[in-house]
Amino acid sequence: MFDRRQLMRLKPLFLFWICYTAGFFLFAVTLKYTFPFLAGFLLALLAQPLINWLKRRLRVPPAAAAAAATLLVYAVLFGILFLIGYWLILEISNLISYMSGLSEQDLGRLSAPLSGLIDRIGKYLNSIDAGFIAQNQEKILNLTQTGVGVLLKTLSTALGFLTSLPAIFTMFIVMIFSTYFFSKDMKKIKSSVLALFTSGGADDLRAYSKSGRTLGGRYIGSYLFIYFLTFLETLVVFFVLGVPYPLVLSLITGIADILPVLGPGIIYLPLAFGYFVTGNFFNAGALAVCWLIVSAIRQVIEPKIVSSSINIHPLSMLAAIYFALIARNFWVLIYFSLMMVLYQMLVKAGQLPPLSGRGAKRDPDGGTG
Repeated sequence: MFDRRQLMRLKPLFLFWICYTAGFFLFAVTLKYTFPFLAGFLLALLAQPLINWLKRRLRVPPAAAAAAATLLVYAVLFGILFLIGYWLILEISNLISYMSGLSEQDLGRLSAPLSGLIDRIGKYLNSIDAGFIAQNQEKILNLTQTGVGVLLKTLSTALGFLTSLPAIFTMFIVMIFSTYFFSKDMKKIKSSVLALFTSGGADDLRAYSKSGRTLGGRYIGSYLFIYFLTFLETLVVFFVLGVPYPLVLSLITGIADILPVLGPGIIYLPLAFGYFVTGNFFNAGALAVCWLIVSAIRQVIEPKIVSSSINIHPLSMLAAIYFALIARNFWVLIYFSLMMVLYQMLVKAGQLPPLSGRGAKRDPDGGTG
């Protein structure tokens, strides 16, 4: 019934999927233990050009070059974190100062629309038939319990974060030392890994690594462009509608676009609700509509931009995004996206057959695609 030749041709794809899934599952399960070492290794790779420059130009010993590069990388990293934290504290302080400076007249003007909305809701609730409430009492109770459960989970998460500060501090210490040792011994690590392969296998591994960096760079660049586009669209919308702090809020919206499902709605919807309760129905409706438009543009262009940057069919990226939204799990998007990048890399290297069954085209540099 099936073509045996086609099944044999697709056999490497099944093996690749099984090995990749097992490896990704192991990676996800052990990440909380391996994160400081993995982050240290990636930062050590990032610091290699600086280490080579220090050793070649300034004749700095390898250990001293690794230490200097590690200190510089973490100085930049902690500097960025400090600036972000300082900016957040400054914004919160300005907001507290603004709220404490409000007069009773200002508070009354702000609270009047909200009080009217609460009164209308109360009148609506009084008009509801008591039999309806009795019939749906169990559902209402379940909803209340769900809300309490969400609140308790949020408080537990906050408490867990506060009580885990010593562990976080220890994690950073481990990251710093692992970055130093990986930076110092990176050449030995590469030589040890390449020694496991034949000369041809080592050349293939270098080619895979180069192809992986290229595809990974395109993939990350595509998403950075999408987030920048969300930031730009939001900046225009907030300027036109006269939303205060448009640049800061647009930047936060671009960062929030990383989150699945709601994304920019984390900023748009509270602003729309704020304008609604203060009686500015035009801005409230405009923000709600613009949020839907920005989200729709994101869903349309994301599969096209990401797939074109790494030569993957747009339907594949659309499926990955859909699966992540349905599962409400960001790991699903990472799983499918990374799998497609690795698949494309191995197809170009001629190690996996293309799904179409057509012969892979020879690239000018000798690879296949």
